[in-house]
Amino acid sequence: MAALRTWIDACRPKTLVAAAVPVAVGGAVIWAYGDKVAGLSLCLVLAFCLAFALCVQVACNFANDLGDTLRGADTSARIGPRRAVANGDITPAQMMRGIWVACILALVVGSPVGLLSPWLALAGVLAIACALGYTLGPYPLAYNGLGDVFVIACFGVQATALTAWAVWLDARCSGELVPWTPALLAGLGLGLLADNILVANNARDYETDLAAGKRTTVVRFGRGFAHGLHAINLVVGLICLGLVFGWLPLLVLPWAVWQHRGFRQAQHAGDFVPFLAQAAGLLLVAGALCVTAACLGLTPAKFWLSR
Repeated sequence: MAALRTWIDACRPKTLVAAAVPVAVGGAVIWAYGDKVAGLSLCLVLAFCLAFALCVQVACNFANDLGDTLRGADTSARIGPRRAVANGDITPAQMMRGIWVACILALVVGSPVGLLSPWLALAGVLAIACALGYTLGPYPLAYNGLGDVFVIACFGVQATALTAWAVWLDARCSGELVPWTPALLAGLGLGLLADNILVANNARDYETDLAAGKRTTVVRFGRGFAHGLHAINLVVGLICLGLVFGWLPLLVLPWAVWQHRGFRQAQHAGDFVPFLAQAAGLLLVAGALCVTAACLGLTPAKFWLSR
């Protein structure tokens, strides 16, 4: 049986930020633009949403580890963090069992939220299916140029907006409309920032992905495209967050400029290795500033997109 440390590494802890931040920001949207829901109800719903999101992210990472090995994208020539299945630390059968455990845990911890609405339950099941279909199944998203769309939609827009909706439903905010527009806009901003984690990963793996036939957007259009996409994600992502939460999230702009300058200078696989952690760190800090802005009442007082 693989050691506990091996399983922890296979969870890819740095990427879990992409699951946690949208949940926190979804709650912040309701606090800022819905009824001021507080106390045990808010904490419980957010806790269930967070646990579900983390389990889905882990299932996705396990499936990615297994799928990339089976399809030949992860080999000894690959540069970057050690992959468990490709290096024999975890067998394919063990990883498949790990995927099942993560999916079952996601369904269990997400069931209290799913009971709030059948649409939330359906969205949760679809999120799990998409996470597994990222590199597994007959039409793996990552191998057909849809990885960026998946990250932005599932780990940005969907996670943020559905968390806000779950909190709204649980609090029975009958006198208020669901603040869909700020929730969706904030989710888009987070999704774009989270996509830079994937952009850095795919830019690093360009050669091995090309050899394995993994048609990521970077493989399709080259590393120059990755440089441009990285900049667009930062600019548009921060603009979206600024529209919803005001000026406070924009404090990360100098860091974003510095980060992109370094990313633009990267040319070879090893050069891109540090930028996955940097993108995750920027996402985490930007999300924390969004929550801070909501708690301190620094969001636009009469935000025209709140209805």
